[in-house]
Amino acid sequence: MKLIALSSSLLAIVGAVVGLTPPATAIDAAFFSKTTPTLFLPSTGGQELGLTEIALPAGKWIVNYSATAVNFGANDFVRCYVRARETGLVISNHVAFVGAQVGASQASTISGVTVVNLNQPTTMVLTCAHDTTGRTPYIDPGAEIAAY
Repeated sequence: MKLIALSSSLLAIVGAVVGLTPPATAIDAAFFSKTTPTLFLPSTGGQELGLTEIALPAGKWIVNYSATAVNFGANDFVRCYVRARETGLVISNHVAFVGAQVGASQASTISGVTVVNLNQPTTMVLTCAHDTTGRTPYIDPGAEIAAY
């Protein structure tokens, strides 16, 4: 996993290039982490797997995440969410129905965005699980979490 902290000047340049509409708010830093390997979810349904994480200082943050769930077996729900490591609190969660049978997609990107106001430094962990015990879906390389 890779961790990058970007300064507000770089973000201002990027914002100018992509044409943000005013009013834009200056930010102090951005944090980003991305997975590189394929990550197989545990075979036990409901058991969590932490994919990647970022450590955030106290303050107000927009947290964005995405992970692509893949399943060539029986249909299953895959749930991905951001959890605060220190408290166990789930900050944001989303779900996809993946599998090789009718009614599901073999791959689906699960993503979310939320705002948090942290009173203390907190580690945000991108976590996924699936519902059914048995053959396991996996998460493609490139699952990511960012805060700015």
